[in-house]
Amino acid sequence: MREQIEILVKLQAIDSDIHHVNKRLGKVDDQKSQLELELHGAKSSKDSLQAEMEALNKTYRSLEADTSVNLSKVAASKEKLSSVKTNKEYQSLLKEMEDIRALNSKMEDQMLEILDHIEQLELQLAEKIRQFNSAEKRVAADKAKIERAAAADREKLSGLQEEFRAVMETVAPDTLKIFQSVRTQVGNLTIAKVENAVCAGCHMNIPPQMYNELQRFDALMYCPHCQRLIYAGL
Repeated sequence: MREQIEILVKLQAIDSDIHHVNKRLGKVDDQKSQLELELHGAKSSKDSLQAEMEALNKTYRSLEADTSVNLSKVAASKEKLSSVKTNKEYQSLLKEMEDIRALNSKMEDQMLEILDHIEQLELQLAEKIRQFNSAEKRVAADKAKIERAAAADREKLSGLQEEFRAVMETVAPDTLKIFQSVRTQVGNLTIAKVENAVCAGCHMNIPPQMYNELQRFDALMYCPHCQRLIYAGL
């Protein structure tokens, strides 16, 4: 039975390695998603500034067009001045021209403010673009690194699974049946070492008599607390 227990311990070690490799592979999609999320954040920040600048430029062009139209109106009113027949009409045209000039002056102030704002945003956008480009390169490099590690893990997993099957074939059928049954019930750690009468699976003390029997390797034994297979130090 000692030889069979040694094989089960080896089988357990391979199974544990398989579990750890599968655990790493299970994180690959989340790791890549997190990188994509970081890149999306950098892109959103950049795109938001670009959209704000486009809106300001649109507003500027609209104000520019309006001031141009108003200047045309002022020019047209000037031409009319020489042909008006009454003082009231003359004063009315002057008032209209003054109102248009005042409106244009106000819009020109707005345009200057917009230009100042655009200039500030251009500096911010240049930095956001730099950050995005840097993030894009870093994310691409990190994703490539993750993929390389995942490819290595997949290759390792294939080798471990093959080794697990080979070792499993050396286990006696009845012993293997017990091992697989316990494995189904308790999960990854199927057979646990006992040292100083303490089970490494649940960290509970086993009875002294059981510990003495365990060291004789006469039969497979179970931890009375966690129901794992247990063995004394080999």
